[in-house]
Amino acid sequence: MRGFPPIQLFLLCLAFIVLAVPLSHLTGNISNAKVVQVAAKEAKSMIALLRLRFAHKPSTLSLKIADKELITSADASPLELHAVLPSPQDGVDVFLSATWPENTPDTALTLEIEPDGLEARSETRWSSAGSLDEVITFSWK
Repeated sequence: MRGFPPIQLFLLCLAFIVLAVPLSHLTGNISNAKVVQVAAKEAKSMIALLRLRFAHKPSTLSLKIADKELITSADASPLELHAVLPSPQDGVDVFLSATWPENTPDTALTLEIEPDGLEARSETRWSSAGSLDEVITFSWK
């Protein structure tokens, strides 16, 4: 027995329509989902108080943050100054270099950074053979 072709064609079209409606909702251009935009981190700079302490006065001293020279000479301990830190949330690299006169014993330099609204961080480094050349990384999480 053979079927009636118009009825078979009608059933085939009906099956296609039944499947096409959900597929069009899944793959269509209209979207009910909310678009989530990822906010780019803004590099916010922040003012901070820097405090440098030492036991013996260095003959040369250099303190740099982001290739900007902040301290070039040491008068007395502690040295205090205000500086602009580039995005302290990502961490701050401080380049510290110092030399002492001959016959000066190994001595310590303590650097303290206190950004506005964040906790103070302090690091101490010891000189060796009358000189110090360090990169100190401060981070706040």
